[in-house]
Amino acid sequence: MTRRHLLAACAGTAALLAPAAAARPAPALRLVATDPVTVRGTHFHARESVRVTVRTADLTRIRRVRATATGSFTARFTAPVGYDPCADTLRVYATGARGDAAGLKLPQRACPPAP
Repeated sequence: MTRRHLLAACAGTAALLAPAAAARPAPALRLVATDPVTVRGTHFHARESVRVTVRTADLTRIRRVRATATGSFTARFTAPVGYDPCADTLRVYATGARGDAAGLKLPQRACPPAP
């Protein structure tokens, strides 16, 4: 195989693989429960170590979890977070050891005043 054929084969392979890599969904977070605060992450790298941070106005809690073979995880914060949706904004960040990152912000709700 000549050098030109080898370069053409490599370029062709790279062109075929690029759309597959670009088609990977972005990492995402979803709030599963508020008491205890439980977050589900998807589309992270397989078996990636992930640092999950939950923040309210008064508190920051951090957990380390490992994504499954499919790139998902569930992080449960058993220590009190003290999240009150009528008084706080909840921010959740997840950063993977291989560079994946996702964020979630739940703004304070407009709740009626207590009687």
